[in-house]
Amino acid sequence: MAQAGDSDSGMPMPTLAALALSGNEDKTAALVATCSFMLSVALGLRLLALYMARSRRRKRLRVFPPLGLSLPVPVALHALDVSVYVVLWYAVSIGMTLFNKWFLRVWAGGGYPFATTMTCINMFVKCLLSRVIDRCSSGSCSSNGGGGTMLALPSSVYWKLAVPIGLCTALDIMLSNLSLFYITVTFYTIVKSGGNVWNLLFSICLGHQRPSWPLFTVIVLISSGIGLASYGSAQFVLYGFLLVLSASVIGTLRWVLTQSLLQTMEDSSLSPRNKVLAVVYYVSPASAIGLLPIALFSEASDYATSRFLLDSQLLLMSLVFIFISGCLAFVLIFIEILLVKKTSALSLGIAGSFKDVTQVLLAVFIFGDQLIAVNVFGLVVATCGMLFYTFIKHSATEAGDVKAVKVSHEGKDDVSNRVKGANLRLWR
Repeated sequence: MAQAGDSDSGMPMPTLAALALSGNEDKTAALVATCSFMLSVALGLRLLALYMARSRRRKRLRVFPPLGLSLPVPVALHALDVSVYVVLWYAVSIGMTLFNKWFLRVWAGGGYPFATTMTCINMFVKCLLSRVIDRCSSGSCSSNGGGGTMLALPSSVYWKLAVPIGLCTALDIMLSNLSLFYITVTFYTIVKSGGNVWNLLFSICLGHQRPSWPLFTVIVLISSGIGLASYGSAQFVLYGFLLVLSASVIGTLRWVLTQSLLQTMEDSSLSPRNKVLAVVYYVSPASAIGLLPIALFSEASDYATSRFLLDSQLLLMSLVFIFISGCLAFVLIFIEILLVKKTSALSLGIAGSFKDVTQVLLAVFIFGDQLIAVNVFGLVVATCGMLFYTFIKHSATEAGDVKAVKVSHEGKDDVSNRVKGANLRLWR
C-alpha cells in the first residue's frame, strides 16, 4: 500500500528524493547541452573527414597538418573516422545513462516511477526496430512484401541460449533502471564498471581462463577500487547497491551466454551477415515477453491511477521519452561493434575506461553527485584495474593469433579468425 508522499508506483521514497525536487530546469538544460555538444563535435569531425576525402579525390590534399604535424591523408582520415564513432559512443552511452536518470528521477517534478514498464516497452522497441531493419536490409521495404534475412533458430538453441539471454538482458536493464531511484549516477557507474570482476570469476569457474597472478591482481585492483570509491559516501543506499550489483552479475552472465550464441551461429549454416542485429532479433522477444508479466504484476495497479496515464499530455510525452531511450540502447550496440571493427577490442576497452570517468564527472556536474578524495582515488584504482585487464586480454589474443599464423599459412583464414575474435570479445 502506497504511503503518503510515496511515488506513484507505491515504492518507498528513495533517499535521493530531494534530487528530483530542486533545480529540474537546470539539470534538463545541462543534460541537453552536454549531449548536444558531443553530437556537434562528432558532426564537425565527420564534416572535416568528408572535406578531406573529397579534396584527396581531387588531388588537392596529400598531407593533413594538425598542430604542425604532417600526417598522410589516409592516416588522418582513419583517425577522424574513429574519432567520430568514439565521440558518438560517448554521446549515446553517457547520454542514455544520464537521460534515464533524468527521466526516472527529475522529469515532471519527480520523475517517471515505473522503471519496469519503461524497460518492457524498451524491449518491444528493440524487437520492432530489429525486424524493421532486417526487412529493409533484405530489400523488401517496398509494398511488394517479403520476409527478412534472418533464419529461424533451432528450437534447442532458442530455448537454451536465446531465451535465457533475453531474460538476463531484461533483468539487467530493469535492475539498472531501478537502482537509479536510489543511488547516484557516479556510484552506479563505479559498480557497473566492476562487471569485469564477475566476468573473470565466471570465466575461471567455467574453465575459460586459468587462474593466474595477473588475473588475481586485476580482481584485487577493481574490487578495492570500487570499495574505496564508495567508502564514506553519504549517498550510499544498500538497496540501490544490491540492485546495481545484481544487474552487474546478470549482465556478465548474459554476455557469456551471448558469446555461446554467436559461436553457435558462426559454426552453423545460420551465420548472418550482421551478427549484432541477429542477436537483438533473436533475444528481444524473450526480453519483452518475459518482462511483461512482471510489469503488470508490480506496476499495473498503480499505473492505472497514475497521472502519467490520466493526463494525456504526460502519457504522450512519457511514451516518446521511453521510445527515445529504446532507440538509444539499440543504436549503442551498433556503434560498439563498428568501433571494434574499425579499431580493436583493446582500443574499445581503453576508451570505455575513460568513458566511465567522463560519465562520473558529468554526473557530478549535472546532478551534483559528491566525491571525496578517497572516492576519487578508488575510481583511479578501479580504472587502472580495468585498463590492466584490457591489456591482459589483448596480450592473450595476440599470442593466440601468433600461434594461428604458425599453424596456418592461409592469410584469409587468419584475418577471418581475428575478426571473429573481435566480435566475440565485444560481448565480454
